[in-house]
Amino acid sequence: MSPSLSATPIQRDVVIIFGEDAPEYIQTQLTQDVLPLDRGRSSWSFILTPKSEIEAMVRVTRTADGFILDTALGHGDAVRRRLDGPLFRMDVQFSQDTWSGVSWRGEGAHDIGGDAAIVAELPWSRADAVDEVGPDVQAPTGTTGLSPDELEALRIGACWPAEAEINGNVTPAMTGIVDHTVSFDKGCYTGQEFVARVHFRDAAPPQRLVQMTFEPGADVAAGAEIMVDGEPAGTVTSVVSSLGVGLCYCKRSVMLPAEGVAGPVPVVLR
Repeated sequence: MSPSLSATPIQRDVVIIFGEDAPEYIQTQLTQDVLPLDRGRSSWSFILTPKSEIEAMVRVTRTADGFILDTALGHGDAVRRRLDGPLFRMDVQFSQDTWSGVSWRGEGAHDIGGDAAIVAELPWSRADAVDEVGPDVQAPTGTTGLSPDELEALRIGACWPAEAEINGNVTPAMTGIVDHTVSFDKGCYTGQEFVARVHFRDAAPPQRLVQMTFEPGADVAAGAEIMVDGEPAGTVTSVVSSLGVGLCYCKRSVMLPAEGVAGPVPVVLR
């Protein structure tokens, strides 16, 4: 095992969907085309409102008789309620749980196999990343884990959104990961019209998710307003103060890279 490979315990909420009509139904609720997924394969997707605002970000894994949707701890109830609501005379059933897992990060992560229910690579360009999740998945004895700050900093370095970046007013184009979460070749799904219009018109969203750096240890918090050239430019969403990194939604009018401030703290947006 490479010394740079880490195995950090995690927990994920899961919503399991099965029944004869499950594939047809879930295809109408997710932004991603999930019908072509082979058994055991995973893809990321959004669940949208009719106005194309993101309600949830989920990873979808195909099973022998349906799908597993995993999401951040504490968000399973909301995903279940949202998907259970529109059903009408369809053979679709749900179960819900919280599963343990391992976040594999570093050189060699992509070689992880295993027989867990979910073994999925994350499409990150700056770090090798694989999540292994199941009813009873534990980190192997002798492996080294990352601290919560270190794990979060890797996500920030990949500019990969999480629940902190899904605030009820965010649309897919703002996240910067449409290529990994949205299909423009599938049939209709909730919120499709606006997403497709923005994409095919090649329109820039009013804000986009960008990385932010600052002096490690400085007092920068999520929710802080960012100013560039004395004008409001964005809002901090995620931050690891000890390492001086964060994510923020930045106005499209701001040319990157840009220097600004979050409160009294100088920051650089990239």
